[in-house]
Amino acid sequence: MPVLFGQSFSRRELARRVGDFSQVFGVELLAYEDGPERALRFLRFRTGSGLSFDILVDRAMDLGGMTYRGVPIGWHSPAGFRHPWLHEIDAEDGLGWLRSFSGMMNTCGLDHIMAATEDTAEPYCYPDRKRVFHGLHGRISYQPARLAAYGERWEDERCFLYAEGTIRQAAMYAENLVLERRIEVEVGTDTVHFQDRVRNLGFYATPHVLLYHVNLGWPVVDEHTRLVAPIEATPFTAHDPRASRFGPIEQAEPQPRFHQQVYEHRIAMEADGTAHAALVNNAFETPAGERGIGLEIAWDGKSMPALFQWQNLQEGNYVVAMEPATVHGGSREDWKARGEIQMLNYGDGRDYRLAITPHAGQAAIEALKHRLIQSR
Repeated sequence: MPVLFGQSFSRRELARRVGDFSQVFGVELLAYEDGPERALRFLRFRTGSGLSFDILVDRAMDLGGMTYRGVPIGWHSPAGFRHPWLHEIDAEDGLGWLRSFSGMMNTCGLDHIMAATEDTAEPYCYPDRKRVFHGLHGRISYQPARLAAYGERWEDERCFLYAEGTIRQAAMYAENLVLERRIEVEVGTDTVHFQDRVRNLGFYATPHVLLYHVNLGWPVVDEHTRLVAPIEATPFTAHDPRASRFGPIEQAEPQPRFHQQVYEHRIAMEADGTAHAALVNNAFETPAGERGIGLEIAWDGKSMPALFQWQNLQEGNYVVAMEPATVHGGSREDWKARGEIQMLNYGDGRDYRLAITPHAGQAAIEALKHRLIQSR
């Protein structure tokens, strides 16, 4: 039964109290009407637990904003949720991705992640195209979805809010990949589940990599916010850690002229392969007077064995990201040498899952830390 405002309700008992369940929870299809977001479709989920979040239908069905018990959880950049019609994917030597980069979760891939680079186009059998240019974090992030379904469904006395859609990344003489995405959250609960499948619809052997870019800003990120995770090792950094006074675990207040820092962590997994990590601000007090706010992510550590941490403590662009990925640190050539780039033939698919859960209050935060660290 849904637990709403501290009470459990059967479907019948809830229907006796409200004429339409949308009074308490639901999913709405909306669109922005002004600025660079104009005409961008999004789905607004309200779970009845104090959790509300937006799924950006025209931006790969990624997660835009989220609020939990009145507290903003995600990160918004100065770029806003720019409509993909305005996006210039190949601009600025592959850095055009940053002109649209914003939101709580960006899907990166489907055939490239990380820094801009080039690779051979030989598999695509087109003599006038020798090389494939890959911009920063690939092309899927700003591709519009075909929305298949959304709404609520009941299983006996449990109610779930959901959305389904497909996002295609394709070109002639190039990749023909599709991301099939389902998003679901149970009414009265706080965990958002992403179930993804990437498939090759083309007849060329096509490279595939994937990364979930989960971005957190203030007030989750603040001075003394900590990364909480069962870290076994940190085998890679994209910066020189000896030249920095900031480490990965404890975050700092916004810094002038800060240069981003990137770490790769190896996370201990549970028996079923699930990996967890969280960012926690113990000092923050919610509008309800609860002490502590945090966000946990959980993912399939077998299919995504690396966790990258993007630490950008820069004034005005103040954000820390947790990023599960299918490849480890290094360049595209490093991934190829280690055999980490997956080659998908026609009909081949790969499955992924990501769960995102906000936590508030001292008891919830302490339970989270105990589950991720102290109980291991």
